[in-house]
Amino acid sequence: MPNCDFFATQNDLEAVLDFVFETGVFTVYEAYSRPEEELRVFNSTLELANAYSLGACRGRGSSVLLQLHVEGSGPITIERFALNPRACNGKAFRYRANGWGLIQLQLGGIGPKGLVASHTNHNSVARALSWESTYPELGPVSTWNWSAVQAASNKLNRFIRKLAVYKDGSRPVLAEAASYLAAQ
Repeated sequence: MPNCDFFATQNDLEAVLDFVFETGVFTVYEAYSRPEEELRVFNSTLELANAYSLGACRGRGSSVLLQLHVEGSGPITIERFALNPRACNGKAFRYRANGWGLIQLQLGGIGPKGLVASHTNHNSVARALSWESTYPELGPVSTWNWSAVQAASNKLNRFIRKLAVYKDGSRPVLAEAASYLAAQ
């Protein structure tokens, strides 16, 4: 499963998102909708930044969870699933984006305890095939153009690595995140 863990803060994340939108290769979905709202598709960094506080993490988790669909790579489904209203302020459902070849883009940033890593990842063909019978609602794995998914993922990860000013272990550290760490 090709992935890239990296450190980035708001301006760094905006640069990554600008690349995602400017390539014209991806449709950008929020991974999960807000409770009892439709799943949103974003068309620009500004639109996404107006919906989320990019780089502002409330805990150890990501500031934004996205699913990137590579145009023409395979079928995406939007699934409605139930919530427990007692645990979710009376809300009963939400939506999520599903598909074997979606690329996850988890945007970190700065949380109460410091820097939170960002992350990209997607299924490999082998992993998807091993889970295919468990998730028949996603359709056949063979309907996905895995070379298109892999190529787009590689392009995104190369761009992120190119933005890095240094590495912390194996994790690229982007410019604004590096400044944040230097000030600590």
